Amino acid sequence: MIKQELWHEIHSRFKLKESKKSIARTLGVSVQTVRKILNQSEPKPYRRKKQKVNILSPYYDYIHRRLPAVGYCARSIYEEIHQRGYNGSYDTVKIYVRPLRKQAATKATVRFETPAGKQGQVDWGQCWTLLAGKRMKIHIFVMTLSYSRRLYATATFDEKLPTFIKCHEKAFDHFGGLPHELIYDNTKTVVLSRDYTGRKIKWNATFWDFCTYYGFRAWPHRPYRAQTKGKVESGVKYVKRFLRGKSFKSFVHLNQALVQWIAEVADQRIHGTTHRKPIELFKKEKDLLICHSGKPPFTIQQRAIRHVARDCMVSFETNRYSVPVRFVGKQVEVQRTNGRVLVFHDDKLIVSHPCCEGKHQTQIDKEHYHGIFYREDLPSVRLLHFDNPSSDEHEVQIRDLSFYENLLQGGAL
Repeated sequence: MIKQELWHEIHSRFKLKESKKSIARTLGVSVQTVRKILNQSEPKPYRRKKQKVNILSPYYDYIHRRLPAVGYCARSIYEEIHQRGYNGSYDTVKIYVRPLRKQAATKATVRFETPAGKQGQVDWGQCWTLLAGKRMKIHIFVMTLSYSRRLYATATFDEKLPTFIKCHEKAFDHFGGLPHELIYDNTKTVVLSRDYTGRKIKWNATFWDFCTYYGFRAWPHRPYRAQTKGKVESGVKYVKRFLRGKSFKSFVHLNQALVQWIAEVADQRIHGTTHRKPIELFKKEKDLLICHSGKPPFTIQQRAIRHVARDCMVSFETNRYSVPVRFVGKQVEVQRTNGRVLVFHDDKLIVSHPCCEGKHQTQIDKEHYHGIFYREDLPSVRLLHFDNPSSDEHEVQIRDLSFYENLLQGGAL
């Protein structure tokens, strides 16, 4: 809207022979606005344009009633009103719902505090850091105890289910126990599918077995309600700030630095909400956690059928492991359990390797290549002669095969 004062100011300056560009620069408006006002003989009041009837207008009341029930999901609203006769596009519904979802997310909520030892929250974070001089993307597992705000964090190369479970067990060891319930995101390692009310949940079967094994209850938070697990999300940001701008010699060095930082900084800080040190509040809930001492680690067996390559290697989860030479070309079964890779042939264990850290790594046992240079069917070595009688005759010296093996192992002539 153009105010009357601006109209009079522009016309007064123009009558005093001030240029349009100068007027625009002085009053902070565009030259086009100055020209438009100068073409008006008198100030024109602003008139709101009549809003056109939208194809979605007849369904506004229904949409506002249903949005909270479906978690502000535009796709669900579109499917429901389509059955009621709506013939418009999904994009129209999505554009209308978007600001309503943001408005709902900014509504005030009541902070929910849990008793000591009852609840913990789990989440993943991702960030880039320097490992051995190379910029790499890492995944950060964070578990926060809701009462004391004490946290545990560790870095990994992926967020797969075996890694996810292993991180849980490390956190349980760190706290000396586990809370009675844990809140999660709706990740596929926890929940395969669910409705928006949370009444129908299809759990990941392996993860459900893990929960039953340790005796805690898992809760996935409702979609578009990130504040349900706001304590751990704050913890993820806190860990990221520690890693920002730092470089580490190796992945082991990174996790060692995280453990030291948690003990010396994170546990000792004055928390902004509780105004207490997490390690002090933890003393009240330590004895209320579920005890897991003496319980063997939860076992996940991952299996794959492989054929041993000509270089005596088998591939498993992007890494390669050596196998004795006599199994080249044969079919083997590869399993991963308790941090080791096991290779079986005819149901008999033939190789056990520690799992590689990261991707595209190799584990080689030199003993697996023993005898690769001993072959009984090697052709015999004979004297070689040149056909040209005028040339001097050259003789090829015959040596034992152990001589060449010594050379390959770094021996001298």
